[in-house]
Amino acid sequence: MSKLSVIKKDNSLETFDPKKIISAVEKAAFRCDRIIDAENLERIAQEVLHRVKNQEKVSVSELHETVIAVLAFLQYKEVAEAYAEYRYYKTTYAKTFEQLRQDADDVLRLGDRENANFDSSLVSTKGTLIKGYLTKSLYKQFYLSGNEKKLIERGDIYIHDLRDMILGCINCCLFDIGNILKGGFEMSNVQYSEPKTVLTALQVIGDITLVATAQQFGGFTLPELDKVLLPYALKSERAAIKRYTEMGVDLEKAKLIARKDVIRELEQGFQSLELKLNTVPCSRGDFAFTTITFGQWNTEDYSAEERDWLCHIGSIMLAVRRKGHGKDQKPVVFPKLVYLYDEKQIQADEFSKQLFDEAVRTSSQCMYPDYLSLSSEYGSVSEIYQKYGAITSPMGCRAFLSLWQNEEGKAITVGRCNIGAVSLNLPIILSLAQKNQPQNWEAEFWRLLDERLEIIRSFFKKRYDIVRHQKCSSNPLAFTQGGLYEGNKNPDDIVGDMVRYMTASFGITALDETTYLWTGKRLVDEGGEVSAQILRHLKEKLAQFKEEDGYLYAIYGTPAESLCATQAHQYARFCNEIGIENVFANTKHYSPEYFTNSFHVNVTELITPFEKQDKEFQDFHLCEGGHIQYVRLDNPENVTAVRAMIERGMKMGFYQGVNFDSAYCGDCGTNSTNVLFKCPKCGSDDLSVISRVCGYLGYSNVNGMSRMNDGKMAEIKNRVSM
Repeated sequence: MSKLSVIKKDNSLETFDPKKIISAVEKAAFRCDRIIDAENLERIAQEVLHRVKNQEKVSVSELHETVIAVLAFLQYKEVAEAYAEYRYYKTTYAKTFEQLRQDADDVLRLGDRENANFDSSLVSTKGTLIKGYLTKSLYKQFYLSGNEKKLIERGDIYIHDLRDMILGCINCCLFDIGNILKGGFEMSNVQYSEPKTVLTALQVIGDITLVATAQQFGGFTLPELDKVLLPYALKSERAAIKRYTEMGVDLEKAKLIARKDVIRELEQGFQSLELKLNTVPCSRGDFAFTTITFGQWNTEDYSAEERDWLCHIGSIMLAVRRKGHGKDQKPVVFPKLVYLYDEKQIQADEFSKQLFDEAVRTSSQCMYPDYLSLSSEYGSVSEIYQKYGAITSPMGCRAFLSLWQNEEGKAITVGRCNIGAVSLNLPIILSLAQKNQPQNWEAEFWRLLDERLEIIRSFFKKRYDIVRHQKCSSNPLAFTQGGLYEGNKNPDDIVGDMVRYMTASFGITALDETTYLWTGKRLVDEGGEVSAQILRHLKEKLAQFKEEDGYLYAIYGTPAESLCATQAHQYARFCNEIGIENVFANTKHYSPEYFTNSFHVNVTELITPFEKQDKEFQDFHLCEGGHIQYVRLDNPENVTAVRAMIERGMKMGFYQGVNFDSAYCGDCGTNSTNVLFKCPKCGSDDLSVISRVCGYLGYSNVNGMSRMNDGKMAEIKNRVSM
C-alpha cells in the first residue's frame, strides 16, 4: 500500500486508498450505462497511483483531475465525462438551485395541484412539497443512469413518486392491521396494549394509519377490516353485558342494551376514523390515501351471531359515509371503500344480502364503495380467491399484487406491498418509430418498446436491491411490528428477502391515443386489437423478466392523475423537436391538454355504461397489476339501475366503480349530483365537488377552488362516459 497522503477539503490528511477510486469509477460507469470488470477497475486505480506516486501529498481536486485523465487515456471517454459531470456538479448547482427556488416560490404563492390528495394551502404540505423538489432533483442528478435521465426528460418513461425514491421506501401495501393489534405493539417508542373495545380499536387504527403511511408512498389498504374488527366488537358486547348484569339488569335486557352500546361504539369509531383521515395530514404532508375492504366471509366459518355483527360493522361504516359530517353533513373522500363481492355468499346468507343492498344504496349517493369481484370466471383476483381462498384487495386507486405463494404453497396477499411504478409514454415511442423507420415503423416500435422495457427492468432491479438493504427501523410498523408479512424483525436488521413478495409495476397510459396514431381510429372504434397486441407483448416480456430475475413484475394500467397532462405536454414538445404534427391538438375527441389514462376509452365517447364495460373488458383483464373499470351514471338515484350495472360488472370479473359528481353548495347547503361549477338551486360557485380523479375520489373543487391540475380539470369537463 502506498504511503501517499490525500489532502481533503478540510485540510486533513488521509492515506490514499485505491478502493475509493474504484468505487467512484463504478458509480460513474453506472451513470452512463457501462460496466467495467474488476480487472480493468484495478488497472485504472493503479494507473492513477502511478501518475501521482512521486508526490508525498496530493489534493482531492488534483486526484479527481488525474482520474478523469486516466479514464480518457484508457478509452473510457463516456465514463470520464460522467465522472467529470459528477465532479463538476457545482457548475450546474446555481441553475438547479434557481429552479428549486422558483418551484418553492410557486408552492408558497400558488400552491401545487399535482396530486388532489395534497392540500397545499397548509404549511406542513408546503414544506413537504418543497422538500420533494429537492429530493427529486438530487435523485435525478446522482442516482439515475444516463439513459434513465434522458428518457424521463424526453418523456418516453415516467418514474412515479420520484421525490420519494431517494428514501428507499416501499409503495402501496396491504397492511396487516389485525396482526399489529393482536397482542399489542410498539409505536413511536410507546408500548400499546391490545384494544379491549371496538371503539378503541378504531381509534388506534386511525393513529397507526397516520404513522405508517408517513413511512411509505402510495396507497395504504386495511384489507378485510370488518373481520379484523369482529373480535373487538364481541369484546365490547361481552364487557357491556357483564357490566349491566352486575348492575342487576336482566340478562336478555342487558344483551339488548349492550348491543345498542356496541352499535354506538362502531358509529363513533368510524366517525372518528373518517374525521382523522380527512382533516389530519400524515407527517408526509398529504392525507393518508387509505382504502378499506369489507363484505366477504365464509358462512361456514362464522356463526349467525358473528355474521350479524359483520353485517353491522359494514352497514354502520356505510351509514357513516352517507351521513357526512358536521351540521351541513358534508361528504368526505377518505377512506376509499371497496366491497368484496362473492355472489354465492350473497345468495346463501341473508346478512350478506342485507349488506350488499346497503352498499348499492351508498354507491348511489356517495359513489363509494367500489366493488371487487371474487366469484367471476374471469380475472386473476377471482381465480386466486377461488383456488387458494386468498383475497387480493386493491392497493390505492387500482394497484394489485401478483400471485405469490410462501414455502408451504399458501397464497399470501395481506401483508404485502409494491416497490414502485414506471410508466411508458406509448405515443412518443410510436411516433419516434414512425419518424425513424417510415417504411417499417411497426418493427421499429417493438424494438424501441423492448429497449425501454429493459431500462425499466434495470431500474427496478436497482430498486429491489435498495429496498433489500434498508434497515427495518426505517418503517418499524411494517418491518418490526408485523404490518408486512414476516415483518417482526429487529430494528437493526435489513429488509432482506422480504422483497421476494413485493411487486414492481410496468405502467401503460394513453392506449386510446396510441391506437389513433397506429390506425387512425379511436380505441372504441378499432375494437382494441392494437391495445391488446401491446398488452400481450408486455405480458410475455414481463413473464420472461420474472423467470430470469426472480421478481414479481406486473402490468399496471396507470391512473394518470397529473401524468395525463404531463405526458400530453411532453408529447407536444417532442413533436415540435422532431418536426411532426401533434395530431391531438387539432383532432375531434382529443385534447392537447391531457392523455387518456391507461386502457380506458376516451371520456368523450357517447356510449352507454354497458357498452363501456364491454369495450374495456379485454384490456382490463390484460392489465392485472393495476386496473379499475368505471362508468358514468346520469341518474344515480335509480338504485335498481345502479345495482344492475354493478352485478353485471361483477359477472365480468371487474373491479367496478360508479361515477357522478357529488356537489355541496357552501351558500345554500344544497347537495346535488352531476354538477361541476354552479349550484343548481342558487347559482353559487362556492361549491365543494367530489369527482373521481382516476381510480379514487377527490375534490375537483373546494369552495370554488380546484385541487386538481389543469389537464385533469379539462378531462373532467369533457367527460361523457366516465
